[in-house]
Amino acid sequence: MSVHLTEEEQIESLKRWWKDYGKSVVVAAVIAVAAYLGWGSWKDQQRAKAEKASATYEQLVKLINQEPGKVMSDTDRSMATQYASELKSGNNKSFYAQTAAFFLAKVAVEDNKLDQAVAELQWVLSAKPDVTTEQIARLRLAKVLTAKQSLDDALAQLAQEPAAALASDYAEARGDIYKLQGNLEKARSSYEAALTASNAQQQERYMLLQMKVDDLKLLEPANEASAEKAQ
Repeated sequence: MSVHLTEEEQIESLKRWWKDYGKSVVVAAVIAVAAYLGWGSWKDQQRAKAEKASATYEQLVKLINQEPGKVMSDTDRSMATQYASELKSGNNKSFYAQTAAFFLAKVAVEDNKLDQAVAELQWVLSAKPDVTTEQIARLRLAKVLTAKQSLDDALAQLAQEPAAALASDYAEARGDIYKLQGNLEKARSSYEAALTASNAQQQERYMLLQMKVDDLKLLEPANEASAEKAQ
């Protein structure tokens, strides 16, 4: 009899517990299941998004990587621009999107739309990319700003010393800006720094930098003579 009463007590206890806590348990279970299913759905969406971006990027690269001497057709250029715009709109923090913005900036420069090129490169910087991508973006932005004759702004983009791989390019860009500003001494110093940091095995680039140094050596006496006459 005592055993029977104990079972009844257990049942009553269970009923009371269910009355007090049952609904909360059900709600918590429903929330947990919904969260699990939601997380799985979100992961599936992210995976699908990444796969689509990867496929679009591959198409863009195929169009950009033309054979040496071959000019991109208007149709390919239009398609590449479309792919690049898609990558930017859907993945603004990704490497794919940043590469797309670089391409769009290049197209804008070719079309002489320098303000648009500036906007694309500033977009890359606003995405806070990795250090190497940031330094490349600043170098290209400096060159576009130089073409716009915004020389002080261009120089500001090159204020920090870059990685060794970009040291020569940065120094040359500074030299170009100083030359346009009429500061031939700083221009020559920058070109010489670019020459020192360059790879001598890249003969065409090495010869170009040497020509810039030599041209300044010819300009400096003429510049000094003009200054003396002005006095």
